Amino acid sequence: MDQDIFGLGNCLKIKFDDNPKIEGLNVFRKCLEKHFFSDVSIRNCSSDKNFVNLVIEMNTNFNLNEALYFLKNKIMRDTAGKNTNKIATTFSKAFSKLQESNSLPIDIEEFSFFLNNVSIIVKRVYQNSIPGQLRNILNAIGNNYEYYTKQFQEVPFEIYIPVFEDDSPENSAKMLGIMSSDNTEGDYFKYWGLYFDFNDDAVVYDLKKSSIIYTDVNMLNY
Repeated sequence: MDQDIFGLGNCLKIKFDDNPKIEGLNVFRKCLEKHFFSDVSIRNCSSDKNFVNLVIEMNTNFNLNEALYFLKNKIMRDTAGKNTNKIATTFSKAFSKLQESNSLPIDIEEFSFFLNNVSIIVKRVYQNSIPGQLRNILNAIGNNYEYYTKQFQEVPFEIYIPVFEDDSPENSAKMLGIMSSDNTEGDYFKYWGLYFDFNDDAVVYDLKKSSIIYTDVNMLNY
């Protein structure tokens, strides 16, 4: 691949509010802790007093394969006979209730899973992208496990979802505008950034080709 890949990574440069005044936040946190079997921390990273932008971190004692097994067994069939991820559905309902309990707009900037052997960081790419796509992202993590672990040989210690392709890396203005109306749900399912113990630099996982690409990955600051 000739193009550079740009990742969001841990690039928030603004001050966190570790005790945001949000109605129903404790109920929302406890719901996540119960259904994800995790210790959950929630912070507000918005610099705008008229908008709440949450960073959610989940810490669990599962390894990745254990977590995926757990999620698979939480996929039930709904009344229409379709597969549905019960955990993701519960999260979506709980977040909608949190939004309804507050007058200020609330969104999720970053959703991170810290497992025993891997950290998974999911970034917002458009308004309400994480609440809307978490179910599909979790399914994709499970469905692609064989391929990004190199046929089960090596688990990356960090996974960034998503990273973006750009054929003009000098055009930083274009990339700094990635969270725009041009982004779609498909952006989550093109490229992910991976870090492995035996590679100093990040590599890229191409979901469409189910393959790992060794190319430049540049993490943006904004």
